[in-house]
Amino acid sequence: MLTEEQKRHRNRANRARRALLKEKETFGAISDGSGKRYQVCIDFVLSDAPEKAVEFVEWFEQEFPDDVGDPAFFLYAALAYYRVGTLGKARRYLLDAMLSNIYLLPHLFAQPLPKQDMWHSSNLVEPDFIEVIEEFLDAPTSEEREWMRMQFEGELFTEIREKYIETFRALQHTREPDARGRILGDWREYLSSRREKEI
Repeated sequence: MLTEEQKRHRNRANRARRALLKEKETFGAISDGSGKRYQVCIDFVLSDAPEKAVEFVEWFEQEFPDDVGDPAFFLYAALAYYRVGTLGKARRYLLDAMLSNIYLLPHLFAQPLPKQDMWHSSNLVEPDFIEVIEEFLDAPTSEEREWMRMQFEGELFTEIREKYIETFRALQHTREPDARGRILGDWREYLSSRREKEI
């Protein structure tokens, strides 16, 4: 039996999903300036329907293959896959959550990461962004937080995080456009290679 709060989240997720599908049907594309595409997964998880969240994320991956994402969306996609037992995809989305805001995961297991001396490309990657999504950070259970901590402190996540910080620290102190392009190109190539081999 769903609680009233879970019903509200389920209804909101269903309404937003229908609106996205209707927009696609009517216009042939989705122009989602309000971020409904991120909220649907979150609301399905909060309504205790991780399987519906996973179904939506599968559609999302097809519909928005180049989407830059959002820290809360990545976190909840990881939770959805974890809760349905698809740990490989859960790990992949948890990595995306870490790279979308490197301060997010340590905040969840009460080991805050100090602000790094590096280029922060938008407010989404700043440590203060955690305050914006604070209302969504109670959902992970203690078991899930422990899993996240183990991933965060594991060899793969640690190496990728260190490379990320090294890259964006270099960007903080590099102004020349061609040099910045090379640095970002190296980062993308590195990350793609690690994902392909190990996730």
